[in-house]
Amino acid sequence: MSRFARTRSDISPATRPDAARADPPEPERGFADDAGRPKPEDRHAGAGTAASLAGDDLRSSDRAMRLLIIEDDRTAADYLAKAFKEVGHIADLAGDGEDGLAQAESGAYDILIVDRMLPRMDGLTMIGRLREQGIQTPALILSALGQVDDRVKGLRAGGDDYLAKPYAFAELLARVEVLARRSQNGGGGRNEEMVYRVGDLELDRLSHRVTRGGEEVILQPREFRLLEYLMKHAGQVVTRTMLLENVWDYHFDPQTNVIDVHVSRLRSKIDKGFEQALLHTVRGAGYMIRDER
Repeated sequence: MSRFARTRSDISPATRPDAARADPPEPERGFADDAGRPKPEDRHAGAGTAASLAGDDLRSSDRAMRLLIIEDDRTAADYLAKAFKEVGHIADLAGDGEDGLAQAESGAYDILIVDRMLPRMDGLTMIGRLREQGIQTPALILSALGQVDDRVKGLRAGGDDYLAKPYAFAELLARVEVLARRSQNGGGGRNEEMVYRVGDLELDRLSHRVTRGGEEVILQPREFRLLEYLMKHAGQVVTRTMLLENVWDYHFDPQTNVIDVHVSRLRSKIDKGFEQALLHTVRGAGYMIRDER
């Protein structure tokens, strides 16, 4: 939840209204005003304003990153997503802690940007759940709570960095890039391949694009996660329990045919019209993606 606060003590003597100064300084332009909203000039200019604050210096990353922004303030989330897109990255959004956890569990992200105060599940609890599962995707926490104790609590909960609001987009981007470099050097994340291929079926985890024989296959989010998990374990039997836990986040048997329904829909989209079937049912065991040629 975006909450911002600033007191008079936060303003340096040089910038206080009562300070004697020949030429008043231009106000600093950052991500948000004291109320937590994009500043008026930034709202007017769009995300391009934030991303252009430091000019070409922002375009310093040598590869596109896939980010997950977990923020319940949709205006702030959209603003960040557009700013990251302008500098060459891809950002997915989640509006609460439970949805963020479900998306983050896919392991498809380079960095998580997590607001601390979230509905349904707070950001620190969400990060803790990921760490309990062994998911070490770097997480940067955003919060209006910026005291030392608040930052320490966030880092001890499993966060890799902590940035207090309000902040400048240039600093957020720099911190994200540092976390990404650490992860690439073995300091976190799963470092999994970004594109899965089985025969002529291809799934791009970065762009969320699936093709078969060069033709795009349109999948719903749950179908994408199902296919992604099956392709990650291509050539292996994937049991119903594995799917319930890793695709649906169920740690019990819901006693429904939800898996059968989704597998049937997925099979009709990736196999129908093709001579070679890739998605197979292993009777009494589960399912498998494999190329039999």
